[in-house]
Amino acid sequence: MKARRPITKEPVPIGRPSARSALLDVALDIILDEGVEGLTLEGPAAQSGISKSGLLYHFPNRDELNKAVRLHVRDRYRAARHEATESLPEGPSRTLTGWALAALHNRSQLDAVSAKIMTSGPWDAAEGLAHHQERFGAISKGVGFDRAAAVYLAVEGLWFLELAGFAPFSEAKRKRVVSLLLSIAGGREIGAESN
Repeated sequence: MKARRPITKEPVPIGRPSARSALLDVALDIILDEGVEGLTLEGPAAQSGISKSGLLYHFPNRDELNKAVRLHVRDRYRAARHEATESLPEGPSRTLTGWALAALHNRSQLDAVSAKIMTSGPWDAAEGLAHHQERFGAISKGVGFDRAAAVYLAVEGLWFLELAGFAPFSEAKRKRVVSLLLSIAGGREIGAESN
């Protein structure tokens, strides 16, 4: 796996509507460093220089902060998927291929923090199910269930194996797997011989 880049991009602007998003990026950094249990109302405020009352303006309690963090992560995944998709030529497999590119190359830079959220108490299974249903519905349009399901399950399976440290592939073999999955996402017949 690649080295982690800080999730925050710039100082938190105080007193402006964009402070909410910046506070959420600080919260993601805290989760990455300390786990979900390390995320308190005081943490993002202290690390961003905003008063606790300023943070409470956006997140009145820890449950609301955790919920906002989960939504922020999903929005960042959607943005990465959209950006990858927009870089591809038009065609029926564009959305599936764009999602696979974003997921296989961690374009959101959120895989590690996402894993920490998923294995924590604040993880909401109903939200997760809704997110995966929305995502699968979006990426399967135009390519059919079988192709989308095969790519989706393979990419998600590789993601989980890598996060757990159980992926059985060398870097060279992972590149072959990624190439195969992108090829299938793009329209190659499942089970076709590879070169």
